[in-house]
Amino acid sequence: MEPLTRPDDSREWSGCFTDIGHGMFGGWAIEFVRRSRWVGLLEQLESLPWKSPHSVQVLVHDEEDERFGLWMIHDGRLVEIPLPRTRRAFWPSPFTGEVDPDSPGILIRTDGPGGWPDGD
Repeated sequence: MEPLTRPDDSREWSGCFTDIGHGMFGGWAIEFVRRSRWVGLLEQLESLPWKSPHSVQVLVHDEEDERFGLWMIHDGRLVEIPLPRTRRAFWPSPFTGEVDPDSPGILIRTDGPGGWPDGD
Protein backbone atom coordinates (compact mmCIF):
# COMPACT_ATOMS: atom_id res chain seq x y z
CA MET A 1 0.00 0.00 0.00
CA GLU A 2 2.96 2.33 0.52
CA PRO A 3 2.92 3.75 -3.05
CA LEU A 4 -0.78 4.57 -2.61
CA THR A 5 -0.05 6.74 0.44
CA ARG A 6 1.72 9.33 -1.71
CA PRO A 7 0.31 11.68 -4.37
CA ASP A 8 0.85 10.41 -7.92
CA ASP A 9 -0.34 12.40 -10.93
CA SER A 10 0.00 9.36 -13.21
CA ARG A 11 -2.94 7.58 -11.51
CA GLU A 12 -6.46 7.87 -12.91
CA TRP A 13 -7.77 8.52 -9.39
CA SER A 14 -6.64 11.22 -7.01
CA GLY A 15 -5.91 11.17 -3.32
CA CYS A 16 -3.83 9.15 -0.87
CA PHE A 17 -4.63 6.32 1.51
CA THR A 18 -4.18 6.84 5.27
CA ASP A 19 -3.28 4.02 7.67
CA ILE A 20 -6.17 3.41 10.06
CA GLY A 21 -5.12 -0.10 11.14
CA HIS A 22 -3.84 0.61 14.63
CA GLY A 23 -5.35 -2.50 16.18
CA MET A 24 -5.79 -6.18 15.55
CA PHE A 25 -6.63 -5.71 11.86
CA GLY A 26 -4.76 -3.56 9.37
CA GLY A 27 -6.75 -0.99 7.47
CA TRP A 28 -6.43 1.89 5.05
CA ALA A 29 -8.88 4.64 4.22
CA ILE A 30 -9.38 7.23 1.51
CA GLU A 31 -12.31 9.56 0.90
CA PHE A 32 -13.77 10.55 -2.46
CA VAL A 33 -16.57 13.03 -3.09
CA ARG A 34 -17.64 11.85 -6.54
CA ARG A 35 -17.34 8.62 -8.55
CA SER A 36 -15.23 10.45 -11.12
CA ARG A 37 -12.56 10.88 -8.45
CA TRP A 38 -12.08 7.14 -7.89
CA VAL A 39 -12.27 5.78 -11.45
CA GLY A 40 -9.50 3.21 -11.84
CA LEU A 41 -9.02 2.64 -8.11
CA LEU A 42 -10.49 -0.88 -7.98
CA GLU A 43 -8.42 -1.94 -10.98
CA GLN A 44 -5.24 -0.63 -9.35
CA LEU A 45 -6.04 -2.41 -6.09
CA GLU A 46 -6.60 -5.65 -8.07
CA SER A 47 -3.14 -5.34 -9.59
CA LEU A 48 -1.28 -5.13 -6.27
CA PRO A 49 0.70 -8.20 -5.13
CA TRP A 50 -1.45 -9.12 -2.12
CA LYS A 51 0.00 -11.76 0.24
CA SER A 52 -3.52 -13.09 0.93
CA PRO A 53 -5.80 -11.80 -1.84
CA HIS A 54 -8.73 -13.83 -0.48
CA SER A 55 -8.70 -11.67 2.66
CA VAL A 56 -8.76 -8.26 0.91
CA GLN A 57 -11.95 -6.34 1.63
CA VAL A 58 -12.71 -2.96 0.07
CA LEU A 59 -15.57 -0.88 1.46
CA VAL A 60 -16.78 1.93 -0.79
CA HIS A 61 -19.35 4.56 0.10
CA ASP A 62 -20.14 7.07 -2.63
CA GLU A 63 -21.92 10.24 -1.55
CA GLU A 64 -25.23 8.95 -3.00
CA ASP A 65 -25.02 5.46 -1.46
CA GLU A 66 -27.20 4.57 1.51
CA ARG A 67 -24.68 1.93 2.70
CA PHE A 68 -21.10 0.92 2.12
CA GLY A 69 -20.60 -1.53 -0.73
CA LEU A 70 -18.28 -4.48 -0.12
CA TRP A 71 -15.81 -5.69 -2.75
CA MET A 72 -13.54 -8.72 -2.39
CA ILE A 73 -11.01 -10.36 -4.71
CA HIS A 74 -12.35 -13.46 -6.46
CA ASP A 75 -10.36 -15.03 -9.31
CA GLY A 76 -8.04 -12.00 -9.37
CA ARG A 77 -10.85 -9.44 -9.71
CA LEU A 78 -12.51 -7.18 -7.17
CA VAL A 79 -16.20 -8.04 -7.30
CA GLU A 80 -19.03 -6.58 -5.30
CA ILE A 81 -20.44 -8.91 -2.66
CA PRO A 82 -24.25 -8.69 -2.48
CA LEU A 83 -25.40 -7.40 0.89
CA PRO A 84 -28.76 -8.30 2.44
CA ARG A 85 -31.51 -5.73 1.97
CA THR A 86 -29.59 -3.69 -0.58
CA ARG A 87 -29.77 -3.33 -4.31
CA ARG A 88 -27.75 -1.32 -6.79
CA ALA A 89 -29.77 1.14 -8.88
CA PHE A 90 -28.77 2.47 -12.29
CA TRP A 91 -30.46 5.38 -14.02
CA PRO A 92 -30.03 6.63 -17.57
CA SER A 93 -27.98 9.75 -18.18
CA PRO A 94 -30.17 12.85 -18.61
CA PHE A 95 -27.89 13.78 -21.53
CA THR A 96 -27.77 10.52 -23.51
CA GLY A 97 -30.69 8.50 -22.14
CA GLU A 98 -28.32 5.53 -21.74
CA VAL A 99 -26.93 3.89 -18.61
CA ASP A 100 -23.17 4.48 -18.37
CA PRO A 101 -21.51 1.03 -18.40
CA ASP A 102 -18.75 2.32 -16.09
CA SER A 103 -21.21 3.73 -13.58
CA PRO A 104 -21.23 1.96 -10.23
CA GLY A 105 -24.83 3.00 -9.73
CA ILE A 106 -26.15 3.80 -6.27
CA LEU A 107 -26.38 1.31 -3.42
CA ILE A 108 -29.90 1.58 -2.00
CA ARG A 109 -31.53 -0.04 1.01
CA THR A 110 -34.57 -2.08 0.08
CA ASP A 111 -35.90 -2.13 3.65
CA GLY A 112 -35.72 1.61 4.26
CA PRO A 113 -38.41 4.26 3.92
CA GLY A 114 -39.85 4.12 0.43
CA GLY A 115 -38.19 0.78 -0.35
CA TRP A 116 -36.84 0.11 -3.82
CA PRO A 117 -37.30 3.16 -6.15
CA ASP A 118 -39.46 1.28 -8.68
CA GLY A 119 -41.82 0.07 -5.95
CA ASP A 120 -40.28 -3.41 -6.18
